[in-house]
Amino acid sequence: MPPPVSVPTPVINPPVTATPVATKEVFKSRINQVNGLLISQLSSGGEAGQVTRMSLTALPSPGDWPSTLKFNQDVGDSMSKALNEVSKFSQLRHGGWPESHLLEIGFEDKYIGKDGPSAAVACALLLEAAITGKKWDPAFAVTGDMNADGSVQPIGGVRAKIRGATKGSCKLVGVPVKNERSVQDILVLEGPAPLVGITVFGIKTFDDAMLLASMERPTALQTALTEFDNMRTVMMRDPRQIVPLLRTPHAAQRLQALLTAAPNCYSAKYLLLYLQGRAPRSLSIGGSIEAAQNSAESLVSAIDHDVSKNMSSLKGDELGNSLNKLRQLRPMLDARVWPYVDNLIAYGEIIRSSVLNPVRSDARLADLVGKASKAAGATKAAYSKLINDVEVREELGL
Repeated sequence: MPPPVSVPTPVINPPVTATPVATKEVFKSRINQVNGLLISQLSSGGEAGQVTRMSLTALPSPGDWPSTLKFNQDVGDSMSKALNEVSKFSQLRHGGWPESHLLEIGFEDKYIGKDGPSAAVACALLLEAAITGKKWDPAFAVTGDMNADGSVQPIGGVRAKIRGATKGSCKLVGVPVKNERSVQDILVLEGPAPLVGITVFGIKTFDDAMLLASMERPTALQTALTEFDNMRTVMMRDPRQIVPLLRTPHAAQRLQALLTAAPNCYSAKYLLLYLQGRAPRSLSIGGSIEAAQNSAESLVSAIDHDVSKNMSSLKGDELGNSLNKLRQLRPMLDARVWPYVDNLIAYGEIIRSSVLNPVRSDARLADLVGKASKAAGATKAAYSKLINDVEVREELGL
């Protein structure tokens, strides 16, 4: 079974000090905003994504001292390290910062703890706007880690973040190109509707993100985006008509025009593959493991606990729902995950039988405990074999 997730202890992020430029320049934008994407954990064990309006204020102060950059709240160590990379990138890009300014980045809700590197690209856009005076499209949202060389790195929870961006009334979202398989998983699990509901792009570098966030995009790209948005408005009036409308020649032409203008547009790419009958039919290895465990959260948790306690705490209906979800999901999973899922189902059936038909003798209880323990051991062994497979680890980036 996967080890417990270790949550870093929040630390007060130290301010990042910039090397001042030689002249008495000032930041061209004193305050600017961009949409970031965050993840919150649900009580069910799943994840929910949400849009957070991030802002940067550049406050000048008298005197000659290096400008400093910080968040306006305590954040975890991963987020602090990500901001340090963003700071280095911005200074390298612009030859330093104007001096004697306090740069402060804030979130809409500054009272909820935050960690993780996925706000890095959004922070870089905020700094870019402060230095250049650019304005970012309020309908654009972005997620992704970033290195000092401007390369965008993968992050977790992409599927949930895309859903969160859609609910947050965004029309475009940028995700790391290394998370492309998460976009494929959306199509496998949910069909084409989510990729119609928001235009998803892959971003490889900071410049990719800046092009999408800009209010002044190349004419061909802006025209294609406008046409796609018009098409989306018609389709979303009645979600039941999304697939029939997608199959019209007019829709295919607009999708092709968007893909031609922006080859990194995942919505256009995968919707066209769907129309051509060439869309992926199974989840990625990471998506398969995540989907299986989310579908049977109670079973996954029960594996590592005492069998007799499971029999009294787990409900028959809950177990039945989990087992049905796993069976329905199995054909969509990467085949390498099947042995783990099959053992998980076998374990669940043993526990469910004990819930529906309570044991009344010590002998039967001992027999049940033995069977359940054996099934739990087999499930753990199947997961261990899966997660330690060399190819699987490479695909998961471990």
